[in-house]
Amino acid sequence: MAKKKTSSLLGLILMAVGIVGAVLAVIGVFTDWVSYSVESIIGGGSTPATLKELADTNDTLSQLGGGLEMFGAMNAFAYITMVLTVVCAALLVLVKFLKLGILRPITGLAGILTVLSAVLMVVFTIVFCSKNAGVEIGELAEGKYVWAIGAILATIGGVLSGVAAVLGRKK
Repeated sequence: MAKKKTSSLLGLILMAVGIVGAVLAVIGVFTDWVSYSVESIIGGGSTPATLKELADTNDTLSQLGGGLEMFGAMNAFAYITMVLTVVCAALLVLVKFLKLGILRPITGLAGILTVLSAVLMVVFTIVFCSKNAGVEIGELAEGKYVWAIGAILATIGGVLSGVAAVLGRKK
């Protein structure tokens, strides 16, 4: 009896972690993804940008013959990770409450794909920030892209939801 209660409690905790991860990923994708930071001898500042704003900037630059390097891959994996976190959370709820055993292996696979997608999203965000470093005028000014809260939340959400789904496939 005690093992059944512990297993049930662990399943509820994993389901809650999966849902929290999905919420974090969704919020992350729609908030400031990166920030363009400028440091100069007279001060500094930063301008945050969401994925939508970066897409608009990339479209404008593409029309002028340029574009933001690695934006497409970063953008794609951000949305893929968000969708997979929601799928993981939904599968955890279905496995827990509907007791559909057939969904357990699918939940584990979705969790693995979510963690993999989150890792690729991080890699592409790092490459995006380094490839689009911006301006450097000696020691007078330097501009670069850095992570903002959205990328951090989406990464945390993707990992939380994915790990919960992998662990939850047995509970």
